[in-house]
Amino acid sequence: MGIRTERWRAGTPCWTELTVEDVEEAKAFYGPLLGWSFERSPSDHSLVLATVDGVEAAGITEIHEDILRSPSEETGRPTGWLTYFATDNLNATVEAVQANDGQVLLPPRASGTRGHRAVVCDPTGAPFGLWQAGDSIGAAHVQDSGSFVWDDLRTPDPTVAREFYVKLFGFRNEALPPEMEPDDSYQTFSHPDEEWPLGGMGPMMGDTESAPYWLNYFQIRDITAALDFVESTGGQITQRDFESPFGRMASIRDTQGSRFWLMQPPAE
Repeated sequence: MGIRTERWRAGTPCWTELTVEDVEEAKAFYGPLLGWSFERSPSDHSLVLATVDGVEAAGITEIHEDILRSPSEETGRPTGWLTYFATDNLNATVEAVQANDGQVLLPPRASGTRGHRAVVCDPTGAPFGLWQAGDSIGAAHVQDSGSFVWDDLRTPDPTVAREFYVKLFGFRNEALPPEMEPDDSYQTFSHPDEEWPLGGMGPMMGDTESAPYWLNYFQIRDITAALDFVESTGGQITQRDFESPFGRMASIRDTQGSRFWLMQPPAE
């Protein structure tokens, strides 16, 4: 298991949090699926921490009035995974969001002693979070089964979105090789002085019913067993598993309708 203790670099996707109507149902689904245990945050009692061997992997919160409404228009319900990006200066980053045609959905506020957060929206309509670390850096369980390992932005206007995030975080964008992506509509993003990408941004991939959103990927050891569990519990497989250069992948909706992907890395 990988454990991170250093703060995430500003602009890095560092945390993901699920907002649901029924926390207990979410725990019953994600616990066996991703190997998570759960505990209430001692300093932010609205937050349930998903952990692996006591190390924070993600969070779950129950819906209340000041929590982000879901980007999922077809369900009409305020549920979903939200990607958080690290920042060293939350107030300044929120101001930069507004200066570059984004919107503030949840103003900066403390999450107990864990840190400070805000929820904002890019100019194409995709919500995301901002996290300034306090006691918690965000995700500390990394690069192992049950960890948040990748994120994609799905938007009808990737060009506008890329320009926004470049201004906000200074990202470098790079198109995939032609054999993987025939055009440059999907591009990865990374810190300009780092080779390894942080995620990707691209079009809606045929999803004409949803508003723009950030999509989370979780690593697992056995995708076949995971998909059997999803189907047995009333979750939905929206795209069956397939081989990719990055491993075996599948698209899922949980029992409350929230979307995410599973990724089983290559054996080597």
